[in-house]
Amino acid sequence: MRFSPDLVASAFLTALAAAVCAEAYRLGPGDIGNPGPGFMPLATAGLLGLMALGELARGLVSAAGSDASEITLRRGRWADVLVVLVALAVFGRVLETAGVTISTFLLLSVLFGVVARKRWWVALLAALLIAAVLRLVFKALGVPLPEGPLGI
Repeated sequence: MRFSPDLVASAFLTALAAAVCAEAYRLGPGDIGNPGPGFMPLATAGLLGLMALGELARGLVSAAGSDASEITLRRGRWADVLVVLVALAVFGRVLETAGVTISTFLLLSVLFGVVARKRWWVALLAALLIAAVLRLVFKALGVPLPEGPLGI
């Protein structure tokens, strides 16, 4: 039986989630009314663990049923992985200078246009709409966001 990369990743994430849950429990999760410092890490790692465990079980059933379960990343998709990593690095670098709205628009434009290969006008329109909605929602919630040179 050959193990697919998805199966290996699921096993790793399950083990990681278990380790984080153990450490978060040591910090003290508290309770719903009075959460402790380990509450959010425990809840987050618990959800990650459940999802990874479900994917691990699905992968094991699939791997036991056929030998052709190995999934490989096509050669052309490595360029997309590199584009995503560079786009995220640039996003983090320009966030404070350009502001969250402009940075989000630029990031999503690259992701939709280059990685998802949408038409240029669809990529720009979708990025603009998502950045605008993000701005409106966080403003309505009173969340302070880095503002760019244009005040947006």
